[in-house]
This record gives sequence, structure tokens and C-alpha cells, in this order.
Amino acid sequence: MKKTIALLIITLMVSPVYALEALSDDALQNVEGQAGADLSLKLSINHKLENDKYVFDNGTGAVCADVQFCRLAVSVNNRFIDNNGQASSGDGYKLWLVFKGIQGTINIQKLGLDGMDLSYKDDGGADKIKAAMQLSFDATKPIEIRNFGFNALAFGQDKFLTTAGVEAGSTNASDYGYLQVTRYDTSNAPGSVYDHGRETGFMGVQMNGNLALQGKVMMFGCDASHPRC
Repeated sequence: MKKTIALLIITLMVSPVYALEALSDDALQNVEGQAGADLSLKLSINHKLENDKYVFDNGTGAVCADVQFCRLAVSVNNRFIDNNGQASSGDGYKLWLVFKGIQGTINIQKLGLDGMDLSYKDDGGADKIKAAMQLSFDATKPIEIRNFGFNALAFGQDKFLTTAGVEAGSTNASDYGYLQVTRYDTSNAPGSVYDHGRETGFMGVQMNGNLALQGKVMMFGCDASHPRC
């Protein structure tokens, strides 16, 4: 075994070193490869398949059983509320824009990936051929969108002061505007039963449908010889 390892080390030491050389466009045009690839991609967040339907995964033991873990929060610089309840650009209680109940599934059934030759005329009117990567879509295999969106959009406000850009922080999670949990009262009038027990907010978005695309997108290295570069 020791002899084998020693022989391997000697072989690596005396082996020639090769450097990679950049290929010109003409050299790349002479390179031939195999056929392209058809890709399928699925993005699913906070979703589970139940009775052949995608539903929000907020049951017992699920990640979204604690609704704070299924949010997207945005805090814009210099947006605070001061002690007098007025907007402030420097100090105060930080404001958050909170998207609650983020969920959805996007299924791209087919995305073609190929290498192609792109023909065009340069600024002088001469014909040029450039190697390009092509992405193609098939309308017979649409992009499936299921329950994609959020349940409620709301503003959150920290319960601790941020002074002169220095955030004091807190050990209590509910003090942060993006982690506070508020729900509509379950004892409201029967006419508002839709909101009973749901997280508070003023807008929700949920998208369902099929997006059929037909066409191709070509990507290539651009230099001064191309009219659009």
C-alpha cells in the first residue's frame, strides 16, 4: 500500500501541467456537442399535497404552525414612529411591511436548454455567427401556478427604540414588528366569519392558473461588433 501511494505521488509530481486557453468565436463554432436538455423545475414553499390539492402547510407539527416562520418582512431605511406617534426619519420605533402566510407552488414542466448558432449582421453589414445558449418554452406544457401568494399584508412596529441608527434589540420575540402575531377576534359578528381566527392585515393575494409560453430566449457574449452592444 505504501509503495502504491509513493508511486501515485511521484506520478503527480512529474505529470505535465496544462493551462486553459480561451477559445475564439471561430473556434467555438467548430466545436460539436450532443443534444440539449429538457429541464423540469418545481418550487414549493409552505405547501403540502392533500387529496390531490396543494394546501397551506400550517397543521400540527408543520413549519407554519408557528406563523412567524412563514413571513417575508421588509424594513425601509429611515422609517420610524417617534414617541409622539409622528413619522420620523431618524429615531423611533422601526416600521416593517410584513407579508404573512407566504405560500405557493410553481411547476415549470419543461424548459429546453440548447446550444445554438446566432446569426446577425455587424455594424458594417457583414454576416456574423456567434455561439449562444438557448432557453425554449412549450405552450403544450404550461407553467403551473398553485396558491402562490400571501394571506395578509400588514404593517408591524418594533416595541423598542432605535436611536441614531443604533438598534438596541430585545430578548422578547414579540417586541419585533415582523414577529408580532395578531388575529381577528373569533367572537365578531357572524357576518365576518371569513376572518375569524385569521391573521390581521389589509390585503391578500393568491394566484392559481397555467401560464402557457411559446418561444425562445437566446443568450450570448456581447462585444462591440453587435449592433445592440
